[in-house]
Amino acid sequence: MNAARINSNPAYDRAISDFSRVDRSGRAHSQRLASGMRVNGGKDDGAHLSVSEGMRAELGGLTEGTRNTEKAMDLLRIAEGGMNEISSILLRMRELATQGTTDTLNDTNREAMDAEFNQLKEYIDRIAKLASYDDQSLLSGFGNDVDEVLSTALDANGDTGVRRVNVSGTDSGTYTFVDTGNDNEITLGNGTVTQTVSLGSILDGDQVADGTTVVVNFDSLGVEMVLAGNDVKGSLGTYQDGDLDGTTLVVSDGTGGQFQLGSDAVSADRLEYDIKDMTIGAPVLNLSGISVNTRDGSRQSLAKLDKAIDRVASQRGEVGAIMNRLEFTLNFTERAIEGVTASESTIRDTNYALESTSLARTQILAQMSQAAMVNSQVPVQTVMSLIA
Repeated sequence: MNAARINSNPAYDRAISDFSRVDRSGRAHSQRLASGMRVNGGKDDGAHLSVSEGMRAELGGLTEGTRNTEKAMDLLRIAEGGMNEISSILLRMRELATQGTTDTLNDTNREAMDAEFNQLKEYIDRIAKLASYDDQSLLSGFGNDVDEVLSTALDANGDTGVRRVNVSGTDSGTYTFVDTGNDNEITLGNGTVTQTVSLGSILDGDQVADGTTVVVNFDSLGVEMVLAGNDVKGSLGTYQDGDLDGTTLVVSDGTGGQFQLGSDAVSADRLEYDIKDMTIGAPVLNLSGISVNTRDGSRQSLAKLDKAIDRVASQRGEVGAIMNRLEFTLNFTERAIEGVTASESTIRDTNYALESTSLARTQILAQMSQAAMVNSQVPVQTVMSLIA
């Protein structure tokens, strides 16, 4: 016969322990059902949490890679569109050169044709300068950049106040500043093209105002620079009228660019590309000295135009090949995203059928534990009745 005790009640203590354990399990199942995730923290499944976080990082990289790929295709479409217009102009120039080779025209007629011919040459340069993506010129000096070591005008190489220089469609070479004091003007040139910019409206006297910066744009050269005043964070010097006289900017030839197409910082996830310079004097066209104002000049122009047309067509083919490659890359990346998403879901997402069943089980067990707590009070009630 079991003794009746009141100082301790093992059955009641065991019922409380069971209820607490079941209640904790029920809260975990409820959390999984509410969040939709089986793994909500490290205590749920540390190993699978680590795997899942790695997959999420990969998924984020792949998603951004698809955006990069789509933007890369947009960039190349703009470049190819500009080349298409240049090709059309070259065909028209070839028609004029063909007309100029026949003796049914005299030199006066050819001079009239040469006027249109020269206009077309200028328009090719204009297209090459205007074809841009995100303020990057694509068909003129693509990838060209300022040499920070050789450029004496930069703030890092002297107390000049030139905080930053941006170039777009800028020809490679050395650009020299003419900046005589007390005239609030800066001149920049490369020996072929020169541009003077007035600073009178943006300077405070003869210098940049303290704590501010100003932008000086040499748009004819494709050069934009930021001049800093005193106490500008990140700037070593302060610009004062005359400080840049005799200093230089060295623009080096670019080697193209890179598209980041994947999720990792490895060469396999990058695509290097280059877009050739399509200006009249660049090696691809090489048409700067041609004209159709004479019969012999027309014949020489015809031969050069044929080569230029072939080279432009070749460049368009290369750009098209890169676009096709990007199309395949985009398809592959989308499939990879689908696979990684499914894998991450398998590891981390809630199995609603299992969790719902488990929650129902814990609720039943909780009710049984409560009943056990009530029944465990019977010996105490018995003792109390004996005392009474």
